[in-house]
Amino acid sequence: MLFKRRQVLCTNCGFFCWRIQHVSGEGSSRFEEIDRRYREEFQAANPDYRGEEIDPDDEEYRIYCLRRLWFLAPHYKGRQEYVDADDIRKSRQCLYYIGYQPAFGPAEHKELKREVETRRAIFKAAVIGAIIGASAAIIVQLLYLLIAPSP
Repeated sequence: MLFKRRQVLCTNCGFFCWRIQHVSGEGSSRFEEIDRRYREEFQAANPDYRGEEIDPDDEEYRIYCLRRLWFLAPHYKGRQEYVDADDIRKSRQCLYYIGYQPAFGPAEHKELKREVETRRAIFKAAVIGAIIGASAAIIVQLLYLLIAPSP
């Protein structure tokens, strides 16, 4: 099911997250929530922000869109999905936006998005069913009036 594009800030989205991977690039990556305070600092263009952080455990933290619409990675500047920090701070058109809810990780936000899509599909099916049922009832009544013998 498609949603309408709307102007949003990525820093307000539940899919705005940390992509954490070992510096060597080996192993799988994991995704974690970026807390409200850091989102606000990032949006305010904190001059200390460099786009990545190195963890003492040799893990690389990169800001990432879980819907894979963009990624912040300076060594991929030639790719279409690449954006820089200033691009992320700007209002963007997005189909997949879901509002950030504190204490929910990226996976939970994905589940919330699925629930919204399911509710919309059920609502559409119910409305279409009601319209078809009402139309059929009207047609049957009109046919009855046309066919029924007059007294």
